[in-house]
Amino acid sequence: MKRSHTTKALAAFALTFVAAASAALAAASSWQASQTPLFLTETNGTPNYLAVVNTVTSETDYVPTGGGGGASGNAGGVAVSGELAAAINYSSRSVTIFERQGNAMQPIQTVKTIAPPVSVAFGHDHLVVLDTTMAESFPVYGDTVGPNDGTAQLLIGDGSSAQIITYAGGAIYSEKSGSIGLLNLSTDLAPGISGPSVAVPLPPAPNDNTPFGMVADGAYVYATIAHSDLETLIVGGEIVASAIGPTPFTNQQGAITHAPCWNALYGHFLFSSDSPGKQLLRYLVSDANVFLDKSGVAKLMGAPTDLAVQGNLLGVIDGGSQGESDITLFNISSEGELTLRFASTIAAPIDGAAIIQ
Repeated sequence: MKRSHTTKALAAFALTFVAAASAALAAASSWQASQTPLFLTETNGTPNYLAVVNTVTSETDYVPTGGGGGASGNAGGVAVSGELAAAINYSSRSVTIFERQGNAMQPIQTVKTIAPPVSVAFGHDHLVVLDTTMAESFPVYGDTVGPNDGTAQLLIGDGSSAQIITYAGGAIYSEKSGSIGLLNLSTDLAPGISGPSVAVPLPPAPNDNTPFGMVADGAYVYATIAHSDLETLIVGGEIVASAIGPTPFTNQQGAITHAPCWNALYGHFLFSSDSPGKQLLRYLVSDANVFLDKSGVAKLMGAPTDLAVQGNLLGVIDGGSQGESDITLFNISSEGELTLRFASTIAAPIDGAAIIQ
């Protein structure tokens, strides 16, 4: 009888513990889901700071990265995954890892890179980094980034690196001097990036001028060939569809007046920054096609240099003027229309755009 009574008591305790733990997990999940989205960029100077913008109050906090900036002509200088964020330090050859704590970001780790980093992304249980001459990968274990577990040489490696992202097939990067390259990237904590880089065949000249920005939806990658005014769809390592942007895209002197540069995806709406035109473009995309839907979906004060989507929130940075940069946040409707949320100015040549939930 005593043994039975003890067994019942232990069982009751176990059920109570499980119920309490489940309730705590549910409460934690609910709290995380209700967190205010934070827009992240970096000041890109020396010293470098992560600029953390509260998307409700517009309050901006500056958190030291512990390194120096200096990157230009790139996208993906800041990337997020869950509660983690990564920010490049170009001149210091490092990437700072941050963790969200409430409505603040705290630096928790610094990862050294072989060459100056220009772009970062998370995916396949890894942090991938595009340097000026190579790509690197670092395994991610929860909130910790492990040591380098893979490297690969770039197709050109002349310092014109633009952006790296992950997709269902691995990693893909662009170099402005004329290449888009595919890389193997293992998952489930297996070894990371490996080469050799496999080139995505570009259209014949003059339609191969300056590959720039990319965004992925599973196995489908949407990439710009900026100075040829093209938005393309890459499937299985091949360009299967493309759409020309606003025309004409050069003036009588041959100067570029329009160019889709960096991309962000919201459902079947793809937003691309037209830096020379100081506007955002909107494309309709699928797993087989891409179409220019609307030019001037938003007008900006300066040349937009990166953008990010999280939920129905779109954040854009632009070069501003006289040493200042602009951050503009929009709400996205179900029809892909943008409504201004707020705009703010940072007295720095900011780089990178990401939104952490």
